[in-house]
Parts: sequence; structure tokens; C-alpha cells
Amino acid sequence: MSSDANTAVLRNCIRLPLAEDELLEVTAKAKDYAIMHGAAMRSKTAFSPDSLNFAPFVLVPSSFPRKEFEKAVALQPIINRLMHNVAHDEEFITTTLAETIKVDEFTANLFNIYRKVLAHGFTQIVA
Repeated sequence: MSSDANTAVLRNCIRLPLAEDELLEVTAKAKDYAIMHGAAMRSKTAFSPDSLNFAPFVLVPSSFPRKEFEKAVALQPIINRLMHNVAHDEEFITTTLAETIKVDEFTANLFNIYRKVLAHGFTQIVA
């Protein structure tokens, strides 16, 4: 933190700039870490069920404009309400997921949990 109490400053987690060989090593390790910790995805252009790519990420934090952050904060309650309404609209969810649950086992399993919750009359599950 800086000495000014109103200005927070993130400390670098690594020394910048990095030497080329050090940058290559850190990048390779970061990619491995991302894949091993679930930050992976399959390629849309060269799909293979046996191959994963790391999800895009950055090595160090980057700045984000305050006005854009404030817009996101202002939108969040609207998004929350939308998600709540969708989650409580059985007809919409059933219709929307009808084709997906035929081909996606993960979504089908989540949908089955949803149906069981509805059948038992639970309005919310807390883990």
C-alpha cells in the first residue's frame, strides 16, 4: 500500500520486466498451473475430446477503468434478478434445456437435481 490512505497500490508479484528466458519459464509454468487447476477448455477450431487448452489469463493484474467497474456493479442487481427469475421458471428451463440434456451429461445431471428439488418443494439449497 502507498502511504496515501486513499490510494491502494498492488505490489508486483514478480519483478518486471522479466528477462526473456525467465518470462518463457514463468509462462510455461502458468499454463501448466492453469490446466491442472481447471482453467482449461477445448478448442473450437480443432476439437478433440483428448485435448485441452488453457483458458486465457494474464500473469500480472491489469488496471480496469473505475467507470466501467461502477457500471458492472450497477448492473449486477439486474443480472441477479434475471437469474432468479430464470431459476424459478420451470417451463422456461425445461423448454430451453430440452435438447441440451439429450447430449450433455453434465447439464442433464444438473437438470435432474433441479427436478428433484422442485419435486420436494425446496426453494433453496444451502451447501
